[in-house]
Amino acid sequence: MSRYTETEQASACAPGGIRTACFVGTLAIVLAICVPLIAYPAEGERIINRLFTLITRDMDWLYLLAGLCSLALILWFAFGPLSGKRLGDTVEYSTFSWIGMLICAGVGAGIMFGGSIDWAYYLAYPLGGEPVGSPRAMELTCAYGMFHWGPICWAIYATLAVPIGYSFYVKKVPILNISQACHGLLGDRVHGWPGKVIDILFMVGLVAGSATALGLGIPIVAAGVASCFGLEHSFTLELIILALVTLLFSVTSSLGLKKGMHRLSDFNVYVALGLLLYVFLSGPTLFLTKTSLNAAGLLASHFLRMVTATDPLGGSSFTQDWTVFYYAWFVAYAPFMSLFIAKISRGRTVRQVVLGPVILASLGCGLFYMVFGNFGLHLQATGQLDVAALVKTVKGATAIMAVADFIPLASAFKLMFALVTAISMATTFDAVSFALAATTTATLTPEDEPARWNRLFWAICLALVPLGILLIDGPLSVLQTASIVVGLPVLIVLWLGVAAFFNEYRRTGWAPGPEDAVCVPWTVGEKEIDHESH
Repeated sequence: MSRYTETEQASACAPGGIRTACFVGTLAIVLAICVPLIAYPAEGERIINRLFTLITRDMDWLYLLAGLCSLALILWFAFGPLSGKRLGDTVEYSTFSWIGMLICAGVGAGIMFGGSIDWAYYLAYPLGGEPVGSPRAMELTCAYGMFHWGPICWAIYATLAVPIGYSFYVKKVPILNISQACHGLLGDRVHGWPGKVIDILFMVGLVAGSATALGLGIPIVAAGVASCFGLEHSFTLELIILALVTLLFSVTSSLGLKKGMHRLSDFNVYVALGLLLYVFLSGPTLFLTKTSLNAAGLLASHFLRMVTATDPLGGSSFTQDWTVFYYAWFVAYAPFMSLFIAKISRGRTVRQVVLGPVILASLGCGLFYMVFGNFGLHLQATGQLDVAALVKTVKGATAIMAVADFIPLASAFKLMFALVTAISMATTFDAVSFALAATTTATLTPEDEPARWNRLFWAICLALVPLGILLIDGPLSVLQTASIVVGLPVLIVLWLGVAAFFNEYRRTGWAPGPEDAVCVPWTVGEKEIDHESH
C-alpha cells in the first residue's frame, strides 16, 4: 500500500510540479551569459576566443580519450550481457521514425551546414600530412567529415541512454533527468543539492550547445531566402528568420513529441532524402559515387589515427580546431541526446538502443557529406568554383548558396534546402525544450509529457543565446567556443552517470529486485512512493 493519501498520490504521479532550484538556477545562468554578450559583443568575442585557444590546446587529449571510451562502452552494451535486455514493453515508434527523430534532434541544422561546406574549411590544413590543397588532402576531406559525424559522435550521444532508460522504464522511476542516472553512485543525494548541480550543469550545457546549431542554421536559411528573392543578407533578416524558427518549434513543442516532433521529423527526413537524391542524380553522379566509396575506404583505414591524433609536435591545428570542437559539441549535447534516445526507445533492446544511433544515424549523416559535400568538392576539383578560397572571404552560408547555384533549378533547390534547415532547427529545439522541461519537472511517467507552458518557456529561452551570437557576428570560433567551454563540466557529469550505472549493475544486476515484474518502490527525499497503487 502507498504511504500517501489519494490526493498526494495523484500529485506525486501526475506530470508537473516544478523543481524550482533547477528552473531558476539555469535561467539565471543563461541570462548572466546572454545579457553581457548582447550588451558588449566586442568584449564578449575577445573573451570567447581566448577561452577557445586555452581549452583546445590543453584539453584536446581529454576529449579524444572520452570519445574512445564512449565507443568502447557502446560496444560493451551492444555485445555484452545486457544486449538482449529491453527498455520497457511496447515499441512506440517505427524504426524509420525513430532514426529520423534521432538525426533531426541530434544533428539538425549542423549536418546541413557541415555536410555541405566543412570540406572547404578542411582544405586549409595539411590533412593526413599531405600538402595543403593536394588531391590526396581533398580526398580526405569527405572521410574526415564522415568521421566527425560518425560512430564516435553517436557513441558520445548514446553514452547515458541505457542508464537513463533503465531507470525510467525498468526501475519505473517517474523522473526523467540526468541526475537520476547518478543514483547508483550518489544514492538519495541526487534529490538534494548534488543532483540539482548536475542537472543545472546539464541544462546550461544544453542551452549553450544548442546555440551553435541555431547560430549555424539561421544564416543558411537567411542566405537562401536572400539569394532567391534578391534581398540583402542582413542582421534584420537573420533576426526575422530566428523569430520564425522559434515560433515553429514553439508550436511543435506545445503539441508534444507524438503529435509535433514525430510528424515534423518524418516530413523533414523525406524532403532531405529527396534533396540528396536530386543532387545525386542531377549532378556528377559517377564522381559522387567514386568519391563516396573512396571516402568510406579512407575512413576505415585511417580511423584509428583519426581518433588518437593530437599532433603534439605542432605540425597542424586541425585536431584542435575541428575534431575537438565537434567532440566538445557532442559532449555538451550528450546528456540531452541520451535522455531523448531513452525517451523514444521504449520497448527496444539495449543492442538496438546503442547500435541504431551508432550505425544507422552515422550512415544517415554520412550521406550529406557524400552528396552535398562531394558536389562542392567536384566544383573545386574541376575549377568551376574555388570554394576553399570563398570560405575565407564570406560566411559559410553564403558559400553554400554559391555552390547551390551550380545545381539545376538552383532557386527551387535553395528554398527547399532552407526549408529543411529551418525544420531541422525546429525539430532539434523541440527535443531540447522537451528535455529542459522534463528536467525541471518533479515527476514524469512514460505516458506523460512536461507541462505545455514549461516546454514553451524553454523553447523561447533557447533563442536568447543565438541572438547574442548573431549580434557578435564573429567568426566560427565564437560558435565553437560556446560548445567547448560548457562541454568540459558536462563531460564530468556524463561519466559520473556511467560510473553510477555500473555501480548499481554490480550490486543488483539488470533487475532492481524480485518485485521487478510489478513495480518497485522509489524515494524522493524522505517520502516513498509505491507504484503498484498507481
